[in-house]
Amino acid sequence: MVRVEDLSFKKFLYLVLSLILVVIVLNWLYPLDIDKLDKPRSTIIYDKDNNILRIHLSNDGFVRLVIENNKITQDIKNIVTSYEDRYFYSHYGVNPFSIIRAIWFNLNNQRVIGASTISMQVARMMYHKPRTLKSKISEIFRAFQLEWKFTKDEILAFYLNNTPYGGNIEGFASASYLYFGVDYSLLSIAQISYLTSIPKNPNKNSPQNIDRIDYLKQRVLNSVKEREIIDINIIDRALKENITPKRAKLPQLLPHLTGKIKTGNKVYTTIDIKLQQKIEKYIKDSVKEFQKYNIFNGSAVVIENKTMNILAYVGSQDFYDKYHEGENDGVVSIISAGSTLKPFVYALALEEGIITPLRNIYDISLYIAGYRPQNYSKKFIGDMTTSSALQYSINTVAVELDRLLQNRSLYELLEKAKIKSIDKKKNFYGSSLTLGGCGITLLDLAQLYSALANGGYYQKASYLKNLKNSKIKILTKESSYLIANILSNSPRDNFSSSWEYIKGANRVAFKTGTSAKAKDLLSIGFTPKYTVAVWYGNFNAMSSKPAYNNKDDKPTGIKIASPTLLKIFKILDDSEWFQKPKNIITQKICQDIIEIGECKNYIEDEVIKDINLSTPCRVLRAEVLSKMMQNGTIKSMNNLSNHRCYKKWKSYKPLITSPIDNSKYIHNKFLPNEYKKIKFECYSFESNSTIYWFIDNNKIIKSHSAKPIYLYLKEGRHNISCLDQASKIKSIIIDSIEE
Repeated sequence: MVRVEDLSFKKFLYLVLSLILVVIVLNWLYPLDIDKLDKPRSTIIYDKDNNILRIHLSNDGFVRLVIENNKITQDIKNIVTSYEDRYFYSHYGVNPFSIIRAIWFNLNNQRVIGASTISMQVARMMYHKPRTLKSKISEIFRAFQLEWKFTKDEILAFYLNNTPYGGNIEGFASASYLYFGVDYSLLSIAQISYLTSIPKNPNKNSPQNIDRIDYLKQRVLNSVKEREIIDINIIDRALKENITPKRAKLPQLLPHLTGKIKTGNKVYTTIDIKLQQKIEKYIKDSVKEFQKYNIFNGSAVVIENKTMNILAYVGSQDFYDKYHEGENDGVVSIISAGSTLKPFVYALALEEGIITPLRNIYDISLYIAGYRPQNYSKKFIGDMTTSSALQYSINTVAVELDRLLQNRSLYELLEKAKIKSIDKKKNFYGSSLTLGGCGITLLDLAQLYSALANGGYYQKASYLKNLKNSKIKILTKESSYLIANILSNSPRDNFSSSWEYIKGANRVAFKTGTSAKAKDLLSIGFTPKYTVAVWYGNFNAMSSKPAYNNKDDKPTGIKIASPTLLKIFKILDDSEWFQKPKNIITQKICQDIIEIGECKNYIEDEVIKDINLSTPCRVLRAEVLSKMMQNGTIKSMNNLSNHRCYKKWKSYKPLITSPIDNSKYIHNKFLPNEYKKIKFECYSFESNSTIYWFIDNNKIIKSHSAKPIYLYLKEGRHNISCLDQASKIKSIIIDSIEE
């Protein structure tokens, strides 16, 4: 006989199983679309100390900052759940007692109350259906789905991150930052309570209705007080706390840099905001001062050498200065390098044994395939040490050294470092590359100088934390060390305008650069820890000019950019210096440009061990030999007959030093022909000094090497040639003009 109790139990069991089956089928037919809660986020950009630099709106125009479910503070949990759903951690998505209470209350009162749990509210956020009985049933089902699939803290995080807080502010963390200016984890009990009240009616409860702020705060606090989940003394203090929420503007620091970053995630940079803001002020103040030189823009970048982290990035004097195109980014804009690439030529020449720091080299007029470099002073010094030539930024020496390096020149170094702006064949740039005859960015220059600080290893810098680029060896640590010493020992008279910043400062290796027409004014320096690059000029390529038409007050890299560079290094305060590599030794060398017999000048110098210091014969080009003949260092080529390079030097064609090829000689036509004579001077590198002049189709004139003669040429174009005793000939063309 079957008992009634057994039948009732079986019916109940069948009913439960049927309900479970229905739920499973419904869950399969109508899966939870959790992606609806994963809305586009705001990009939050932090500095190295996690200070917020900038917040970008999400792609759909909202401020959405996110709280991770495992980072919700206990105070937020207690207050939000107490006010919104006090049995949140007890029920399974639906609170039946709340539903019964709401139905009873709504039938007997004019005012309507809701019965939605936090889980049901999250479900409503996902689908945004009108508030009907059908929608409520759907919310209950979705709430069950949420409870089955996620933890309580995960559901609470969904709620906190998707709740509206007025206007385009969505999410508790967004409201915390915009209304109180702090991270949600730093909110007080009173501030949490006020924010908790806003979602009930976001527009009515937002801070613009200041009269409701205290009322809303107290309302939430009193509900928490009833539950006794927070110490009553803390609640009482919170009730008395005066809070002043106010919608703030989104931070927009470092617009040149942060404007490029829009990931929809948190982005952690290497920027030191305190250093950044000091440099921004230096640049802005300096540009105001330099307007007298017709200079309206400036930029700077600071790199930490060991990590290659960018600590400061100043794109212009003012991003919002539209009149002077301040929105342009001078850190990555193409500029002329001026003289700032010269140290790399010297480093390569040191590695090849062509020079040593104290070996003499000749500064004299140079003519290479139609290119005739000039020094800034328009003068030639003659013999000087290698170090002095770099410190005084002698153009002719740098060009000459690069020419001597042949297939291991500056071009190959830049190509090895993969400098993007160097995108033409080597012959396109020619010898002018050494003097800045190429486009390059300030950041590329800074990275190249960081290589000198890092023992010759080149690496791209980054403003993103934990992003490391590969290293490329472009120089040796020995040549890098020697260049650092040379650049840090520049003569003080070079830096008279920057003396106040040098005095008492730590040791810094730096080089300045001034482009043609002073359009780009640069200073780049480094210490073991840091590299700094500074640029002033105009984004519209307008030339700078002497201040107040004073021709003696010309803008140069050393005058304009160096003071800012040295101020920055004073802030950085790196008192260290580079350790001498083991392969740098002190050795006695001959300082003579050319040894004729015994060396006349020995000197102790730092050299790279095992480098052959035998000077290449091509170092003494025809111009240098002629100059040495002129000043008496060499009396004749016969003095060099025992030198290993004699055969090479004898092969040189004659050198016509006057007249100058492709030049125009203008005379007053009313003067006697005697006063219109032109100097003719030719140097032969044969042992027999006899030479022959061929001028147009006139009679051959016999003369001697290095002995000038003066001749009158009638008006017109003239073909002139000089022939030596070995039948080697040099020809030029000039124009004689009478007016």
